Amino acid sequence: MLFINRLLGMPLHPGQIKYIEDTFRKKTKVNTLVPANRWAKTTTLALIQIHTNFYKFGVPEGNRQAWLRTLYRTANVAPASALLEPVFHYIDQILTSAFPIRLPDGRIITNKCLIEWFYLAEKTVKSPPMRQYFANNSYVEHRTLGLTGSDSLEGKPYGLITYDEGGRSDHLEREVNGTLLARLFDWNGQLHIASTPDQNSPSILYHFELYQKGLAELPGYYTMEGQLKDNIFFPPEQIEDQYKLYEGNPLKDQVLYGKFVFGGDNLLNAEDILAAKDSSLNDGERFKEGHRYVISTDTAIGADEMVHSVIDVTDKPHRLVRQIAAKGNSKSPQRHLNDFIDLYDSYRTEEYSPPYILETWNGESVRFYHDLPDYIKANTKCYGTWQPMKPPTDNANKERPRNHSVKKADVLLALSKALSAQELKIPSIDPNPVMPVSGERSGADLVQQLTIYKEDDGNLPTDRLMSLALACWMAAQGIVVQKEVVFVDW
Repeated sequence: MLFINRLLGMPLHPGQIKYIEDTFRKKTKVNTLVPANRWAKTTTLALIQIHTNFYKFGVPEGNRQAWLRTLYRTANVAPASALLEPVFHYIDQILTSAFPIRLPDGRIITNKCLIEWFYLAEKTVKSPPMRQYFANNSYVEHRTLGLTGSDSLEGKPYGLITYDEGGRSDHLEREVNGTLLARLFDWNGQLHIASTPDQNSPSILYHFELYQKGLAELPGYYTMEGQLKDNIFFPPEQIEDQYKLYEGNPLKDQVLYGKFVFGGDNLLNAEDILAAKDSSLNDGERFKEGHRYVISTDTAIGADEMVHSVIDVTDKPHRLVRQIAAKGNSKSPQRHLNDFIDLYDSYRTEEYSPPYILETWNGESVRFYHDLPDYIKANTKCYGTWQPMKPPTDNANKERPRNHSVKKADVLLALSKALSAQELKIPSIDPNPVMPVSGERSGADLVQQLTIYKEDDGNLPTDRLMSLALACWMAAQGIVVQKEVVFVDW
């Protein structure tokens, strides 16, 4: 704390002291700070950035001249450009003795930095990617990750990465495991994710997993919650008023205590989704003799995904042993069909054909059904507005009556029941990673789709979820082998 208090002239509140001291002493790789609103998380990240660049942690100090000549970099990242600017400006204010400090009596003063010489303000780059340079041949670069994920950090080592509001990222898990941790290897740097939980983020479940790992003190992980009361630089009466304002508000624990809050209009329970994740399914499972399966398809054209799911229903919990997803416009209709037939046949024997449910909302679904081989049609239920023509009865050229209709709510309820009863297991890592494409709506993997799904799903990616839900509905019917074509009304 001597560096921050004396050299930077920055007082800290107790929560900041604990977080900075704990993470520095423990050298944990992934550090998750879940703060209340107005806790001062951004100031904390700025201080950690300055401290790391000053000492160039991770670069051996055997030769002073070599140490000074070594180019050193850190990164401050965020999901959007507006979230980068606070850390950038705070670093600038701290190192130019311009950071405002609120005193207990209400007066505002600025910090007194004793190392202003360290900051090469004249070299500052204010246009993206923004950079701030320092006198020991180090610098911090500020980059948005956005739709490109963490591609902007590829190929370069970093001594530190701070991720402001990382919980708002669309692809936090892919960014952390795919790039960020790898970029920290050379200099054994730390990753700091400081973010208030965002109920509407596709990454909230992975954010919650990191939070839990840190609370459980798993090797390499650290988590701290930050309460608004930690910030003693606000007058006590102002803090008390804020607590009263949120009395009875469902977001109280999140806003005031830095805790995860799930709910709102999300349909599926986050803890149930976490309990369903099973790493043994990450590579899928091939056909096993004596096992029984249900197969389902959610069809698509254009940028939406065609998704096939295979569930092993031999025992409970049922297991999602395969899920194949590909954009509708990524292949010709014939290739999509051939891929599905190969998948179906891999779980079929001469004595056993799995029941199959096909979503039939659109024209491409109808075409897909008509092109299926007869042995698959004979085990197919069609779900949607279109249904195949029914064969006439023996006595008259009349259609047979339809079965009772199945509503979308019934299909989703089957999925919800399977999760809440812990009767479903899914891969912990999606075997079909979503790679965002510029100009297209960002997709989401299966766990993300389960996490963010709402009853009003018009603007949400749902293909993987609906394919799984269809299979769960079929499994709930207790159908093992279908001898003839049957029909499901929508």
